Amino acid sequence: MSVQQEQVAELVDIVESVPSRQLEAAVAQREGGLDGALKLIFELLVSEFNPVKAKGEKGVFQFDIASAEGQKLHYVHVEDGVCRTDKGLHGSPDITIGIRFPDMLAMGVGKLPGAKAFLTGKLKLRGSPLMGTRLGEWFDHPEV
Repeated sequence: MSVQQEQVAELVDIVESVPSRQLEAAVAQREGGLDGALKLIFELLVSEFNPVKAKGEKGVFQFDIASAEGQKLHYVHVEDGVCRTDKGLHGSPDITIGIRFPDMLAMGVGKLPGAKAFLTGKLKLRGSPLMGTRLGEWFDHPEV
């Protein structure tokens, strides 16, 4: 098992064993804290990108993550069959995804499907609704 897989497994254990309202505090105590967990989640998302499914399309997904430490901004950029991620605010995202840290963590480790997060109001979308469906189509997420 790689270091990344071990770290993801640890986050899955936290999501499964810690009540949602205490999740952020539990992750903040880990080495790397919230930022380290988000970095891992976005690296995992990039690793799940399937260029065949994206079929030469492009898009920018901006994530606006609310936390006790303040707003955490990350984006995922897909273009020319390549997916990359970075911290910060992208200049022209196609869609902005607003979500609280505990829900982002659960979604990132495959314990909260994006559609369920949206339908239950845990995830808010601004921008192209069509782009919101691309996260499910362009990425090979593990089964929940």
